[in-house]
Amino acid sequence: MGVEVAIEKLKTSNRGINVILSGIHDQLADIRLDPRLEGLTDDLEALFESYLTIWVKTNTEIIDILEKGN
Repeated sequence: MGVEVAIEKLKTSNRGINVILSGIHDQLADIRLDPRLEGLTDDLEALFESYLTIWVKTNTEIIDILEKGN
């Protein structure tokens, strides 16, 4: 795989992850309504947001490295 293709795939991945991040609160809305899971959804949402944010940051760092190497 060429460097340009890898960079484009990472950028595409970041765009997809950002879409997920922008709607994570809505995606967990049904779970949030279950009284048995009270409090858990907030922790789950924070965990997902942290995980996805780190994923985007890592992808961005790799993109920077690859672009500097080209």
